[in-house]
Amino acid sequence: MAYRYPLSRPAWLLIGSATLAALIAAGSIAETVPARPPGALVMGPGPVILDPLTECQNAVGDKPRTALGHCLGDAQRVAEKAMVASYGDLEKSLRDVKSAGTPKAISTLKESQKAFVKFRDAECKRQGAAAMGGSGAGDMEAACLVKLTRWRTSILSSG
Repeated sequence: MAYRYPLSRPAWLLIGSATLAALIAAGSIAETVPARPPGALVMGPGPVILDPLTECQNAVGDKPRTALGHCLGDAQRVAEKAMVASYGDLEKSLRDVKSAGTPKAISTLKESQKAFVKFRDAECKRQGAAAMGGSGAGDMEAACLVKLTRWRTSILSSG
C-alpha cells in the first residue's frame, strides 16, 4: 500500500519551486558579499578595518621583534595623523553650515572625540593587560590603538 501525501501534486510542485528559488537566491547573495583582505577585522556595522598586528607581522617577516614595535609605532602615528585630519575636516564642514544648531553640533563633536580618546586608551590598556605581562602585551596595546583610531577616522570621514 502506497503512502498518500496530504497535499496534492500541484501544492508539492509549488513548495519545491519556492524552495529551489530560495536556494538560488541565497547562493547569488553569498557570491556578492565582498571578499575581505587577509587580516581584516569586522568591528560591527561600518567599515572593515585591517588588523595592524597582522599587517606589521607580515611587513617585518623574520626581522627582530623590535621591528614589530617600530612598525606599530609608525602605524600609530599615521593613524593618529589621519584621525586628526578627519576631525578637522568634519569640524570645518560643520562651521561652514550657518545654522542655529552649528554650535551644538561642534560642541557634541568635541565631546564625542574626547570620549572616544578616553575609551580608546582605556580599552587598549585593558587589551594589553589581558596578556598578563606576556611579551606581546605592548604590541597588543599598540595594535589596538591603531585599530580603534582607524575605526574612528572612518566614522569621522563618513560625516
